[in-house]
Amino acid sequence: MYNWLWYEMTTFSPYAEETAYENSLLVQHSGSLALSSLTHVLCSLTSNARGIFRLLVEYQLENKDNPSYLGLSFQDLYQRCREAFLVNSDLTLRAQLTEFRDHKLIRTKRGADGVEYLLIPMDAGILVDFVQKDNDV
Repeated sequence: MYNWLWYEMTTFSPYAEETAYENSLLVQHSGSLALSSLTHVLCSLTSNARGIFRLLVEYQLENKDNPSYLGLSFQDLYQRCREAFLVNSDLTLRAQLTEFRDHKLIRTKRGADGVEYLLIPMDAGILVDFVQKDNDV
């Protein structure tokens, strides 16, 4: 009845990367929507909060090719934030991380060693676009 012609079109890209800019209701986290949402949420936060998030983004992009990357540990983030004068106590940082969690900008999980790791659940391409857009502002 039908004569189908089959072509091998494997991209070897992760599915999330292939659909990052898809405008479909089936794809919940499209690239442009995620970038727009991220930008709007961060514009409503304080400059220190944006600085904290920027540290997380930069660290995650530095480690994007590391297959064993679990995230940035809370203590490492706290130390980096103290050095950048973004927080003065771990309570201040925890309050800000709660805000990020509420907006689903970060995810936390405990490693096998019991350490709390922080991860931004977005594609590296979206984070690169965010950094470029943030640098332009």
